[in-house]
Amino acid sequence: MTKLIRTIHASRFGTLKKTLLLSALFTLNALFMFTPAAATLQQLHAGMEAPDFSLKQISGESKTFADLKGEKLTVLIFWSTWDTKSEKALARMQKLFQMYREQGFSVVAINANGQNISDAELLQIRATADRLKLSFPILIDQGLGYFHDVGVIALPTTIIVDKDRLIKYEMSGYPLVGSEEMADFITDSLEGKKLAVVAKKGYQPNKNALRLFNMGRNTLKSGRMADTAEMWFVKAIEADPKFVLPHISLGIFYMGKGDTAAAKTQFKEALAKEPENVIALCESALLMFNDGKFDEGRSVLEGALKIDEYYTPCFYYSGFAYGKQGRMDEALKMFDEAARINPMDYNIYFFKGRVYEEQKKLKEASEAYRKALETALPVN
Repeated sequence: MTKLIRTIHASRFGTLKKTLLLSALFTLNALFMFTPAAATLQQLHAGMEAPDFSLKQISGESKTFADLKGEKLTVLIFWSTWDTKSEKALARMQKLFQMYREQGFSVVAINANGQNISDAELLQIRATADRLKLSFPILIDQGLGYFHDVGVIALPTTIIVDKDRLIKYEMSGYPLVGSEEMADFITDSLEGKKLAVVAKKGYQPNKNALRLFNMGRNTLKSGRMADTAEMWFVKAIEADPKFVLPHISLGIFYMGKGDTAAAKTQFKEALAKEPENVIALCESALLMFNDGKFDEGRSVLEGALKIDEYYTPCFYYSGFAYGKQGRMDEALKMFDEAARINPMDYNIYFFKGRVYEEQKKLKEASEAYRKALETALPVN
């Protein structure tokens, strides 16, 4: 996988029971290392460069960003046929595309229905595009490689980039107010008006710090010499002390190692620099839950959700906490809400399995773990 995703460590979650999926979970442990850090996108934010892509259109022809980009702005919209808000987002972008396609504006829809897109789903994707009369390219993210590379949290997710792939604006889900603001940003930008909505500019680290941070990310996702990622993240902080993402990645790195004191320090550093960083808030809450501080942790998650209502870990961490307290009805509601937002986050099913396991419901735990495995790495 190409994103930093959560470590499934025995030191963090305890020893798993000898279920049918035990060996499969150890495979997951080896394959998936860390959860990314950011809000709308998990490891990128406005001001940073979006990764390039090479994806196939519905017709089968491969396209890259350079093939499809607009000279002023390009919208990348991740969507699915099973999400009703995706259709609203696509329809709105079609209207904007019709208005501004001759003014350097491009739209690229990237379907993320699931890990493996079947022929039947391809027909459904085509039917949706025909019904909405979409005239911009529809790409298929078979295997969800680009979805994970970008670090999408919820569907739909809309990213606005310039011709150099620099992220200018980003939005998870399709909130009413947020969607109108984004449309205003596109319109004002293309018409040369004074922007009514300022581009979302996350902190832009210096190039050396970003290079070092990416070295850490690449070391983790390569699966080789993962421990050296700590060195690269530390160097990134030294190169630019205001850069928050290395702190969060270090915190998650230390959580995977079982060093909760070091993890807490890194999240505290991150929040000192960005008090509303949703990732740091949610990871801090998880540490509180592990310490038995349930009310304190839930209060932190409630604050995080006010900042970003689509950040799924807030929900499945809450579910995990409720489950540890034996409040299963509330736990399952939280897991269901997380799955509604992003059913392709395997952590939902892993934490659900942990809850069932602690409740001695091994059949349900096994089913949840199997779902986690199939979501993270499809079983043929």
